[in-house]
Amino acid sequence: MTIKTYNIKLIGEQAFKEHWVQLMKHTMEAYNACANVIHNNKVPLTIVAVHANCYETIRQQFPDLPAQAVIRIQKEVLRAFRSQKNNKHKNGNVPQKHNLSMTLDKRMYSSFTCEGISLVSDVPNKRKRFTFSLYPKVKEMFATSVAKDPLIYYKDNELWLSIPFEVQGRMPSNDFCIGVDMGVKRLFTTSEGIAFRDKKYLANRRKLRYLKRKLQSKGTISAKRHLKFLSKKERNISKDMCHRATNALLNSTNASVIVLEDLSKIKNKTSKGTNGYKRTKHNNMLGQVPFYLFKSILTYKATLVGKQVVSVSPMYTSQTDSRSGIKDGKRLGCRYYCNDGIVFDADWYASVIIGKRCHHPLSKELLPLDGTLYFLNGRELSASQSSRA
Repeated sequence: MTIKTYNIKLIGEQAFKEHWVQLMKHTMEAYNACANVIHNNKVPLTIVAVHANCYETIRQQFPDLPAQAVIRIQKEVLRAFRSQKNNKHKNGNVPQKHNLSMTLDKRMYSSFTCEGISLVSDVPNKRKRFTFSLYPKVKEMFATSVAKDPLIYYKDNELWLSIPFEVQGRMPSNDFCIGVDMGVKRLFTTSEGIAFRDKKYLANRRKLRYLKRKLQSKGTISAKRHLKFLSKKERNISKDMCHRATNALLNSTNASVIVLEDLSKIKNKTSKGTNGYKRTKHNNMLGQVPFYLFKSILTYKATLVGKQVVSVSPMYTSQTDSRSGIKDGKRLGCRYYCNDGIVFDADWYASVIIGKRCHHPLSKELLPLDGTLYFLNGRELSASQSSRA
């Protein structure tokens, strides 16, 4: 099962917004107060002990919070402490909540169907109900999936409703795989001869980083405010690029297994070069590419269409001969030179090595260098000779 989430902007009168913002502020404060009680009093991490030590205190301190909301807060805090214990955090920091959000359950809305949602809030001496309709795509999800408890949150001066659905993924249609080599100028190159590059994204990224360096040197209040805006813009263009790239990758192949390099520690490895030397310009760029975001989005989307994403070791993928399986060649720039004189596109050849490490049959056989690499820019499909890439 996969969770697919839809976000809906709630547009209502000002009193509605103020009411829910106030509830979410109290939810955040109650969460932090409950966490402090557990930490200071060394409360055992059981639901009974947490309820006995925290419930009355939270109810007296925040009387406008519904009883069910307080119970849910206790469970969330307990889950955070247990997660911290299981992950063996040695610093022992108290879990704290900093965002305005609130999970709704059946006691906080009177109806939740494909026709819309009616939000209900119990506050002293009054009861409020607000009804909102859902857009068509969300209505379709109700017919095929199971809706979980929605989340209401406050972001950028707007109220949003996040609705998660449990979606049943498709079954794989075949047992073929493709290897995918990640890079900077080409975000990915597959063993089927498909590559993705977005020159506009790279140009925008360079421009934003240049502006951020200039603002960081100023250090004024207005510069810090502008830096915050530019950082948000940079995240947005990276997310947009990853969505377009993952869609292009999934639409370009029929293979059921997509093999990626395991680049989870790429930033740690690029903080210093080999033998402690400063990292090169290329390694610096490599650490700035959103590989983790790309993999997360790809894994999520691949599950929905019946594909599987697996990771393999990235070691020596640019130096190994795919025919012999040993380090028997040399990479120079964008070319891979085999010892027997055959030359291949280096990124494509690395993707073949990555695919073979999965122990699944590749969807296509080796192609010569003078074959065609197809470059996807997210919207168009254009052919370009790999020797010009």
